[in-house]
Amino acid sequence: MSANNRRYVHSARQTRPLICHWPNCDQQVPPATWGCGPHWFRLPKEIRDEIWRTYRPGQEYDGKISASYLEVALTAQTWIADYLSRRVKR
Repeated sequence: MSANNRRYVHSARQTRPLICHWPNCDQQVPPATWGCGPHWFRLPKEIRDEIWRTYRPGQEYDGKISASYLEVALTAQTWIADYLSRRVKR
């Protein structure tokens, strides 16, 4: 992601209700962010990098989300489900 895109996301403010994308997390986050800090950093770096790479500034407002972003969002949710199931089995 370009430096401009990073600045955009990091400067984003809470403009409407949105919660972290981690299951059962009710932490409010700005619409330009994927999730709260603890859950964002729990994702593998490769998935975080793909989220950054496929994110387009403004997509959270105009709803024009690319197929590649949706694909990596699904990858993140699949990884989370696997992560949580491994933790339950312990």
